[in-house]
Amino acid sequence: MTPDLKIMLDRVVAEVFNEDFVVVNRSSDDPAFSTSVQVSSRSHEERSAVIRVDPVWVEVFIPELKVHTGLVVDDYGEEGDEELEAYREAELRKLCRVMRSYLLGGGRVTTRRRLFGRGRSSRHCFQVGNSGATVSSSTSAH
Repeated sequence: MTPDLKIMLDRVVAEVFNEDFVVVNRSSDDPAFSTSVQVSSRSHEERSAVIRVDPVWVEVFIPELKVHTGLVVDDYGEEGDEELEAYREAELRKLCRVMRSYLLGGGRVTTRRRLFGRGRSSRHCFQVGNSGATVSSSTSAH
């Protein structure tokens, strides 16, 4: 994990999440692993999100829903590309805002039968400003 990514993660998390949230660093001593933070809401204690950043991924995970979404942001070995770093930070900020909405009680879950095979598909939708984000998962409940 490069120090720049850790600094970026800390900066964006501090910008998006205020004192209404608890932020805990979940870093590893092994540099091969990504740096992550776990954020939980003081008003909705049952909700939490893990936000991860590494040289290739920007990812969020919602443990209680067992869903995650992420974005591949790979520089293909070209470190120091300011345009790529600005893009990575903007995408991280968007994902953090979606998680902020979820942690404050936002979002809705819709369930429907899967088109093929057994089970049901669930969609977790979060509205942030004028745009929304959808995280989907499939379950094999009969």
